[in-house]
Amino acid sequence: MQFGAVTDIGMHRKINEDNYYVHENSMFPYVIVADGMGGHQAGEVASMMVVDIICNHLEKNLESELDYVEAGEVVRQAFIAANSIIFTYAKNHYKIMGMGTTTTLSLIYQNKVITAHVGDSRAYMINEEEIKQITKDHSYVQELVSRGEISPEAARNHPKKNYITRAMGAEETVKVDITIKSYNGEKILLCSDGLTNFVYDEEIKEYINTSNTLQEGAEKLVALANERGGRDNITIVVLEKEISDNE
Repeated sequence: MQFGAVTDIGMHRKINEDNYYVHENSMFPYVIVADGMGGHQAGEVASMMVVDIICNHLEKNLESELDYVEAGEVVRQAFIAANSIIFTYAKNHYKIMGMGTTTTLSLIYQNKVITAHVGDSRAYMINEEEIKQITKDHSYVQELVSRGEISPEAARNHPKKNYITRAMGAEETVKVDITIKSYNGEKILLCSDGLTNFVYDEEIKEYINTSNTLQEGAEKLVALANERGGRDNITIVVLEKEISDNE
């Protein structure tokens, strides 16, 4: 099993509101990326809280006896719990009221990849031949793309490209998208939009596949995003598990 993880403040932000977590467990490894938002340091608080709450929930409720559908429901309930706690916390602390965070998690469970997400932090599956985006951004421009009103290329430069339509902690309830795919030894990469706003998918695939380690690939991608402006925090986590390791 291999991991790579980097978070970087970027070239223009005063604080890093991103957070991530890598769960190095051979039975069910998972990775999380959260990109916080809100005034002052509220985004940093939200992204830190969501990672802690989800990890605690999974530690208590994720068991090897579950099938992958049940495991997916445990992940979804972890997100629901985190959303509720963050929303209530923000409501009771006026200085951080309105804070929220994107959250994306991918779990390798048995022979499946279970991915949950809210917001526009993405998850990808990468092999030697191709890169596939698992998640679909919860964003204004993604809705325009889905309706055929703008092209994916136009979306990259749209003035409202950072407007997300769903976030953890922003409202009392949240809809969590769950995706379950077969796992065949691919590299699973999660990232905040600080990467994808500046680096193309094919470049992500190339750097991850040609670097000596996943850590090196992640570090090179952060450097590339910063070279192209680095106008946001940048976070990347990558996970790869050998097929023979699967339980």
